[in-house]
Amino acid sequence: MTPTLACPFCYNVIRRRSELWFLCRGRAIGDQPACRPLVDETRRNLTGFAEPSMPAFPPAADSSLLLRARAHCPRCGGETRARACPSCHTRLPLEFGRSPSPLVAVLGARGTGKTVYLTVLSEELQRRELGRELRATVQPIGAGQDGFSSQAHQVRQNIRRVYDEHQLFPTTAQAVDGRKEPMVLEWRGELADRFRRHRTRTHYLSFYDTAGEDLADDNETLGLHYLQAANYLVLLLDPFQLPEVQQLLRLPQAAVQQNEPTRDVLTRITESLKHSAHWNGREITVPVAVAFTKMDAFYDHLGETHLLRRAQRRRGGYDDSHGRTIHQQVGALLDRWGGGDINDYLRSYYRDYQYFFVSALGAEPDYDHATVNPTGVRPHRVEEPLLWLLDKGGMVPRVGV
Repeated sequence: MTPTLACPFCYNVIRRRSELWFLCRGRAIGDQPACRPLVDETRRNLTGFAEPSMPAFPPAADSSLLLRARAHCPRCGGETRARACPSCHTRLPLEFGRSPSPLVAVLGARGTGKTVYLTVLSEELQRRELGRELRATVQPIGAGQDGFSSQAHQVRQNIRRVYDEHQLFPTTAQAVDGRKEPMVLEWRGELADRFRRHRTRTHYLSFYDTAGEDLADDNETLGLHYLQAANYLVLLLDPFQLPEVQQLLRLPQAAVQQNEPTRDVLTRITESLKHSAHWNGREITVPVAVAFTKMDAFYDHLGETHLLRRAQRRRGGYDDSHGRTIHQQVGALLDRWGGGDINDYLRSYYRDYQYFFVSALGAEPDYDHATVNPTGVRPHRVEEPLLWLLDKGGMVPRVGV
């Protein structure tokens, strides 16, 4: 599956790279007055970004089918190579669109740990060990300006909060009129083609962290534009919401932030997807990684010999055999814990889904004080849902075949 080219900030489709706009750099020619940063109302309406930015302009009318490397600003005459989204006018990296850049929607009800999961995933992807294994360099988009630097700063701030300060997050803020800033990562990786030649490609992964409240009723879910634009979905489910798990584990009251049936959340997400191109009239076609979080709470219950604890994926890419094993084990646990209706529902409505069992923190936090365990952050399998999805887009190799 090759993702459709879309803006990683506003999620509007871009039919071809030649349609990308340009962004003035304020370098006027001659006596022309230089352009100044101003608040772009189009960008604010589509993304919520309200800081001043340089003006964007479309390519020349005679170049709609040709990719121009540079253009001259119609206001100040200055030359620029900077590109921008034709819909929201947000600056885009120069390499954007040369390789697939999938949009990943991260969904889950309140209390599933979406922001913690995304923060830990971002840090683990940037660490040398995983990068060396996957022959990739990953970093937050943003050494520049026009909103890039603030986005990268937010990612680093979140990582510092969890890893260094050992603090968890408050409830994710709801999207305002569908607007909320995503986390965009640059993935520059080496992959062998069918002739075994290694080529380096740059992808941009856009992750949208949904507030649990955005899924609280049908109207909100239907209004989430990014959900319909996403190439892949990561659905985080909280096993603490299963009544039999609450009886099995001695959970503090702060650990169970809501008691809404997971089936109800699934139903609303499905109804929203039915209003998109992901619905073919019979089933949902977008790949969905269904990840149960907080695996660390079950370590003692499962025991050290359980496959969910001892099974290890082969390194170097996505291990399909390992993935199928985890999928089967999680499905069996769901049946045992009273979640059989989740199995039935996903089989009925979703063409392509797979179960995962992850722990972003690696040890149970102090739920009452919202702090990380004193042993620190020790994530377990947080990368596996993403590797499964990237394998579908041909962005990582498959191992053990």
